[in-house]
Amino acid sequence: MISIKNVNKFYGEMQVLKNVNLEIKKGEIFGIIGHSGAGKSTLLRCINRLEEYQEGSILVEDQEVKKLDENELRNLRKELGMIFQHFSLLERKTVFENIALPLECFGYSKSYIQKRVDELLDLVGISDKKNQKPRNLSGGQKQRIAIARALALNPKVLLCDEATSALDPNTTKSILSLLQDINKKLGITIIMVTHQMEVIKQICTRIAIMEGGEVLEVGDTEEIFLKNTKGLRKLIGEENIILPKGTNIKILFPKEISNKNIITTMSRELDIDFSIVFGRLEKFKEDVLGSLIINMKDENAEKVKKYLENKGIRWEEIIND
Repeated sequence: MISIKNVNKFYGEMQVLKNVNLEIKKGEIFGIIGHSGAGKSTLLRCINRLEEYQEGSILVEDQEVKKLDENELRNLRKELGMIFQHFSLLERKTVFENIALPLECFGYSKSYIQKRVDELLDLVGISDKKNQKPRNLSGGQKQRIAIARALALNPKVLLCDEATSALDPNTTKSILSLLQDINKKLGITIIMVTHQMEVIKQICTRIAIMEGGEVLEVGDTEEIFLKNTKGLRKLIGEENIILPKGTNIKILFPKEISNKNIITTMSRELDIDFSIVFGRLEKFKEDVLGSLIINMKDENAEKVKKYLENKGIRWEEIIND
């Protein structure tokens, strides 16, 4: 669907994207997460060429974005809806008129516009706000208008640039649920740029972690959180876990075993003492998952490893640097 290969971007002498490579599949919800200044919004805007990139390739449905002429780029942007952090609505126009604007720009008939806007209002759940002005609406309602407007031209991809950053937690959840629903109903590919961990955990199937213009990691969201990967630890500031002497084993708790008493049962059955060095158990979508690092004497390590293998529990030994 979208193929990004060896992309480099510069502002003058400053490089803001460094050899970025990503493959985004049709119909998935793909997250790009990182701190402010990581380059994630810049990368997103290169996809629809709101930003130019100097080196590398971005293919959207086999079209090289930087080689498109003005007319070809205009047609490509019909396929790429976009929503922003601060909604970007026209305050003097009604909700209906804001959503109708892209349809008017592309010369659709009044009858089609009326029908299409009514469909979109119903889809995003604000049919009763049709004739109101944005200034009279809440932040969540404004973002629903922005989503409807972004979908007006039936795009294949929805680009979301920090779409929930200006919203409170409950409104964020409702907007994310709406985007999930749209993804399922329309089969639209969604690319979410965010610095919010909860956004990634709630709806993204795969993620890329960015820092300093580079992609540190790409993978299945659940797997990255489950393994508490190096890139994730760097993102959330848990890079330097000091491990004690002895053998340190990380035990992974996927959703199907997260609520079982593995640690206490293992200690009792093996009659081995160990300490918990680090732990992370948290909600992921509708489930709980995480990992624990346990420390034990070297002579007990093989017993613990064999026990975990026999129980079908995922583990890995963490070696002190």
